[in-house]
Amino acid sequence: MGMTRAKHSGAGHGHPLVPAIFIALGLMALMPALSRAGQAAPAAPPKAHLAVLPFTGPAAGVPEGFGESLRQAVQYAVQMVRAVQLVDSGTILGAAQRVDVAPADRLSDEAMIRLGRELGVRGLISGTYELGGETLKVQARVADLGGKPQVLAGEEVAGPLAEFLKGQERLARQTLQQLQVKVTEQDARRLGTALAAQTASVEAYTLYAQAAWQQGLGTREGHDRAIALLTKALEADRNFTLGRYALGISLLATGNRWKASGEIRKAIQINENFAEAHRMLGDMMVMSPRRPYDQAIQAYQKAIELWPDYAEAFVGLGDARAAKGQFDEAIQEYRRALALEPENARVHFGMGKIYYNEKQLYHEAVEEYQRAIALDPKLLEAHLSLGEAYEEKGLYQEAIQRYSHALTIEPKHPMATYGLALAYEKVDTKKAIETWEQYIDLASRLASEKEWLDIARRHLNRLQRGEKPN
Repeated sequence: MGMTRAKHSGAGHGHPLVPAIFIALGLMALMPALSRAGQAAPAAPPKAHLAVLPFTGPAAGVPEGFGESLRQAVQYAVQMVRAVQLVDSGTILGAAQRVDVAPADRLSDEAMIRLGRELGVRGLISGTYELGGETLKVQARVADLGGKPQVLAGEEVAGPLAEFLKGQERLARQTLQQLQVKVTEQDARRLGTALAAQTASVEAYTLYAQAAWQQGLGTREGHDRAIALLTKALEADRNFTLGRYALGISLLATGNRWKASGEIRKAIQINENFAEAHRMLGDMMVMSPRRPYDQAIQAYQKAIELWPDYAEAFVGLGDARAAKGQFDEAIQEYRRALALEPENARVHFGMGKIYYNEKQLYHEAVEEYQRAIALDPKLLEAHLSLGEAYEEKGLYQEAIQRYSHALTIEPKHPMATYGLALAYEKVDTKKAIETWEQYIDLASRLASEKEWLDIARRHLNRLQRGEKPN
């Protein structure tokens, strides 16, 4: 009766919904990654944390929200560089509110430096644009916070409005050079192929860019707004690969797995060399109740074939092998990911699951979960798994803290509510009853919780009769 959820409900093979393009959340500290064989993963330099703001300029002659297009084009190009960690829009908005600035406004040098310091980033990128006839002129502004804070003006990039994406790639390269971020040969190849997933439609790209900002908020409402924007974008250009991919992301985040899979597959049909879509297809297969793990492995291997240093694809490959019961092979895949990206929270979470669920290495598992949380405080699955580990070892207050924190990330998460109720049973009957009632109210509206609803009711009935929990 007292079983915890994370291990027995299949959450041990859970998989974060957000792909590489959206996973750079918050500020991350570089931590050493040690394998259980006692070998340290190869040291990698800390990533340059960057934030990109909307560009500003006159509205005449361009679609509404065009400044978002320039922001997203620069951001997408910059994220092709593995030495960069991007800050999501939700984090930018939170920091902007704290220092009382509006990210969509043309900020003074002082305001840019203040916002950059609040974000704790290496560089903050914004810019201006101007349209003269059919010629678009764009100039980046970069707040460099690596030493003495200063705001640098980039060279003006000019060209036809219809080809503005090519100009943004040039701006991105220029910005990286200003911030002294190393661009490898593989980074350069990714930058060169990034435009293949784009569109020639300024209208379609502007709608996509606005959707990308909404996705970066990390909320259900943001994804709902993104779906509406991306649907319009694809009406303007049905073959917009990146738009299809982004629509699949938001559909999955809002629970529409079937349609999400369809959009990701369409993106691959349009551009079979779109590595991110292959990796995302693998993620979806690992999450699928039909368990097509061999197909997931093939999808990840295709992504790695296209991008040999694609750390997220190695993480997914580890997840797929773990799901197949190939635990030692999974750890090897995770180590390959760590060699490329020691800051990857999902690697540590995946290793923690294997250490805890399969190898019964409690302390090692807790250490990996804690590393994952330190790197990505919003990684819900790591909080849940750490809560489960604490609970099974009788550390109920620590478990309560983890489950409670998970509920600050997603207030109506059924598994976190269930785990919290179980932990409260051991220390506070009144709160346990309240939490079971909350869970039952929530779970009664979710078909996925049917198995656990009856168990919860039995727990609640025993507590209400004054019986001690098992």
